[in-house]
Amino acid sequence: MVVAIVTVAIAGIAAAPAPPAQPMVFAAYYIWYADGTHPSAAWRHWTHPDVVRLHAGDHPLARPGDPPLASNAYPLAGLYSSRDPAVAEWHMRLARAAGIDAFLVSWWGRHQETDEVFAEVTLPAAERSGFKVALLDELAQFHHDDEAYARGLADAVARFKDSPAYLRIDDRPVVYLYQVAANPGLTPASFAVVRRQVEDRAGPVFWIVDKVAHDHASRREDRRKGIPSDWLDVAGIDAFGMYGTFSHFRADRYDQLIGEYRHLAGQAHAAGRRIVLPVHPGHDNSRFRADPYRMPRRDGETLRDYLRAATDAGADAILVTSWNEWPETTVVEPAANWDDPYACLRILAAWRGITFEPPAGPPVGSEPGFPATTAEPGGHPGR
Repeated sequence: MVVAIVTVAIAGIAAAPAPPAQPMVFAAYYIWYADGTHPSAAWRHWTHPDVVRLHAGDHPLARPGDPPLASNAYPLAGLYSSRDPAVAEWHMRLARAAGIDAFLVSWWGRHQETDEVFAEVTLPAAERSGFKVALLDELAQFHHDDEAYARGLADAVARFKDSPAYLRIDDRPVVYLYQVAANPGLTPASFAVVRRQVEDRAGPVFWIVDKVAHDHASRREDRRKGIPSDWLDVAGIDAFGMYGTFSHFRADRYDQLIGEYRHLAGQAHAAGRRIVLPVHPGHDNSRFRADPYRMPRRDGETLRDYLRAATDAGADAILVTSWNEWPETTVVEPAANWDDPYACLRILAAWRGITFEPPAGPPVGSEPGFPATTAEPGGHPGR
């Protein structure tokens, strides 16, 4: 692995920053998928036990040999393995063409092989592609021992941080700590333990902490959520963010979002921190949930409204959630059942002021171009 330091700066952002004219763009990227050849976890995350119970396993896009699919969309590249370097490189070429700056990669340590896949496939693919990646650390929420968890994260950051493909802001490697909306796993005290362990081993880190909760101090409709006051002054946090509005407040239109987003950005900026706001194309988990949440795509207008709201609110960066979380159908990765498989990427590129030109692909063997069929509930994204 070539070792070098490459800095990716967000122009115009500093303590108590004036937001940039256009925020940087990250996308949540999942490397937990297995195809049918995996020796112990065939079709991992492509299927779910409840799909058969709820839908008899039927799917209008299923190909011979497919498992009961947990998503309401079907990837243009087929049901791929995250270990396939050709798929990873194609994803990164697509993301660059759409104006995405980096993937924040869902990381669970050794669980579901994500550490191994990141080291052996994702990071090398980014190096070859001239793309940027960083850890979106989900163990920050799902762990039971702060010290043991922190040692594992410290080891990972130390191993990965000097790759030319690892995302850096202000000359520091980026780590995003994921938290759920209710009963978050980190307290200010436990974050201090994690920060000390990691930085003692790997040096200074650019920390983005997913930390949004009910704002009980305000009853105003446009201020239902906020960054908890005990977190606003925690040392070492560079930016606050949240993965999605799905648990915080369910919305899909600009006028439902802008007040919430301005409030969150105002809190972060007043504390001298930056804000990373989520952007969604849609959501539909009805293939595997009896109580599904469907966020309609509205022929691409949902994605456009989120982009406009995050920009108008003064986001320092946005997190597209997601590139490829297929079971929740929040994807912008090309889907075979959309009239234009690249519709979401065209919307992102247009927002960035560039023209999207699809790179060659999908990889050989993924049968690109098979006929479009039923659009997902709520409509397909428009051109």
